[in-house]
Amino acid sequence: MSATRWRIAAMVIAVACAACRRGNAQESLRITIRRKTVELTVGDTTTLIAVVTLTGEEAPTTVTWASDNGRIASVDRNGFVTARGTGVTGITASIGTAIASTRVSVFGAPLAGDQHPAAARVAPVTSPPATAPVAQRAIPAAPAARIEATRASRLQPAPSSGKRAARSPHFSHINLFYTDFYSRYASPSDQRATLTFLGARLDGVMSGPRDMWKAVDPTILHFPYALQYTVQIPGQKGSSDNIASGYFTDMQQWYASHRQYDIENAFLHRGGHDAAHRVQMKIWDSMRFAINPSDAGQRAYQVDRLQRVAQNEDGVFLDEFGGGMSGASKPSDEFATPATYMTSETELIAKVHEAIKPRFLLINIGEYWTPADSAIVVAGGGAHLERTNFPFTDRLPARWTQIDNLLAMNVYTEFVTLWTYTDWIRSRSSKFKSFAGGMYSSQLERGQLMQLASYYMAVPADPSRYSLDMQNMWDVRPDTAWMAAVEADVGHPREARHSIASGVDAAGQKYRIYARDFDHAYVVIRPQADWRPQLYADSTGIVVPLPTPMRPLHRDGSLGAAVNSVTLRNVEAAILFK
Repeated sequence: MSATRWRIAAMVIAVACAACRRGNAQESLRITIRRKTVELTVGDTTTLIAVVTLTGEEAPTTVTWASDNGRIASVDRNGFVTARGTGVTGITASIGTAIASTRVSVFGAPLAGDQHPAAARVAPVTSPPATAPVAQRAIPAAPAARIEATRASRLQPAPSSGKRAARSPHFSHINLFYTDFYSRYASPSDQRATLTFLGARLDGVMSGPRDMWKAVDPTILHFPYALQYTVQIPGQKGSSDNIASGYFTDMQQWYASHRQYDIENAFLHRGGHDAAHRVQMKIWDSMRFAINPSDAGQRAYQVDRLQRVAQNEDGVFLDEFGGGMSGASKPSDEFATPATYMTSETELIAKVHEAIKPRFLLINIGEYWTPADSAIVVAGGGAHLERTNFPFTDRLPARWTQIDNLLAMNVYTEFVTLWTYTDWIRSRSSKFKSFAGGMYSSQLERGQLMQLASYYMAVPADPSRYSLDMQNMWDVRPDTAWMAAVEADVGHPREARHSIASGVDAAGQKYRIYARDFDHAYVVIRPQADWRPQLYADSTGIVVPLPTPMRPLHRDGSLGAAVNSVTLRNVEAAILFK
């Protein structure tokens, strides 16, 4: 069917308020995009409408449009969008310091001779009896094949011939990272067991005992924990005194030996340029001073300090970035707008990165992903995407596209799970009321294989700069919670991820299923398609026929019997070996 084309006149609504205080326009400037999500087929066009409210007399009046990935969807200066290639991208409208964005999903038109003709035909599961197995609508698999009875077997990890030599001693299909909350505080025997087991599998570690990790395997990347845009106020309970995170004393000493700089300029202020008016904020359980990134002395000090932190390391992990930076970006005497603060902070980060190259800053921007957050991690060279590999959100497809963009800019990208092993086994979340079941033995298995499949949706041919961090908490020894499925060698991707089906399931919920073919496996995933509360039970199942009989991977690394199709419930995935 030919692509539907439509165009809506762009509209900007401005409300003037002459009584607004001069210089505070950014506080009363708002912009929204009428449509939060847009779905197009390649070749379609549409015009987005930006609604702008201006109450400051000096606020700008021109909307600037930008696409995160013009190869998927481009946008001109009038908000006119053209769908150019399959995928998901963001379209951003900005005016002054205000921004708004919408998610654009572009799908390929059904074509004769599709690469996966059988996989494109799916069927919802019929309403199942409460005590009986799920009934499935009969859809023939293609090609038809007789399936021999097969016992479950363990799939061997990637062979030694698949190693990446000096870049990694481990796997050619995946890069594994660990946030080490455990080993530094473990008993000697537990610490030894942890390092011995994980050292043979990991490519990167944040925190933990560097020398011990390097003794197990010197190729493991190690990143010490540090803070930068705030400094702990000394003397309070729990405050530390070190150059990584509790660096107030070190900073005082540095300024004392560099008298051309005034230490008071190192801080942000509100209402006066003295110690009594320094910007303070509480993050977790400690009070902090906010640092002034535009001060020449502070820039020189941060370069010097982080060079020292980075000695004998592969980089530095910087925590607590993202979004509004816990309020540090709010207007101050030094910065009238959050945008000017973030620009200055990005410049400081770029200077530090340049000084420590080829090492880089691994910056935790949390689940935030504004243009300012992207600029920060590009400047630093590394992104720790905390909380982003989360199954229960409709943002996963957009996250994959954002990861594509970071990797294209050579940013080391760490894709971090929100729910870890301990979350899956301990959570009392109401989501779990309908999450049990599916094709897996437990909520843990279903959830973690969903997270692994999500990683594979964005993995490039060479995964050495894109790592999966499953995390674990401080009270569970990591080797006892290890998911061997990550070691199963899927091979390298043979195609880009693409949508193979969409519609509404038997529970009335929207769905969209994505697939990606690898050398040894075929990965299908059904992310959540709506932000509102969802069901995840058998009644949401969609039957996905497979192009040839395949064997599903389980959490313990074993393979199940060959199947002609799989049933994906809401928030479920399958990694199927050929």
